[in-house]
Amino acid sequence: MDALLEEIDNLKLLENNYRHIEFELGSTDPSLFRIARETHHGLYRAMVQALRGTANIAITGKPKDKTRTARYTRDRAPWVEIHRVPVPGCRKAWRYSEPSPCTPPEMLPSRSQPTQVEDYLLGFYDLLAMIQRECFMGHYMMSKPVPVTDSEMQTLEWVHEDIRNEYEHFVPKTYLAPRDDLRRASLICVDLTLRLLRDSGNVFGSDLPQGILQLIERCHSKLTEPEF
Repeated sequence: MDALLEEIDNLKLLENNYRHIEFELGSTDPSLFRIARETHHGLYRAMVQALRGTANIAITGKPKDKTRTARYTRDRAPWVEIHRVPVPGCRKAWRYSEPSPCTPPEMLPSRSQPTQVEDYLLGFYDLLAMIQRECFMGHYMMSKPVPVTDSEMQTLEWVHEDIRNEYEHFVPKTYLAPRDDLRRASLICVDLTLRLLRDSGNVFGSDLPQGILQLIERCHSKLTEPEF
């Protein structure tokens, strides 16, 4: 590799998140605010990795339909439809409905030019809804979705809106956040990250940076210790 260039990709950035987390956990006065922020970023990158497929089409574009309706069929089965539904206790987080029968979509006329895909990464809530549905996660024979409970969705909304967004769009002020909530949010993010990388069947171990799963597991174990 050219000594003047540094190679970086989504998984290396995720590894970098967890190296920062491990450093913070090992400090004399660890900041759970920073850890929650880093685990949130790590979860976002893990969702991207599990959903991206081979051409990134599934994770790019600016959604124009607020209902997030999707129609699909598998193995010549009847067409079904899913759409955005609210999550109890959440203001902004949502998930897709259970599939229901629908009519097949109308065939669009062929075009001489291929459709241009917008080079715009989907937002956190879209990806969070997608990892819970087989139609988005079913890339391979052994692939499976990653369920997220209502309670976990509520906590993820909190860490996204009140921790990540508050920090990224920070106006200097004193900010207080309950340490127990920060730790719980961090543990949920770490657990989902492990399930996406290790258990979903959409990320091959050979593609992962060496030792990254062990790194994430160490951080998870440290976060469960009583002193945190």
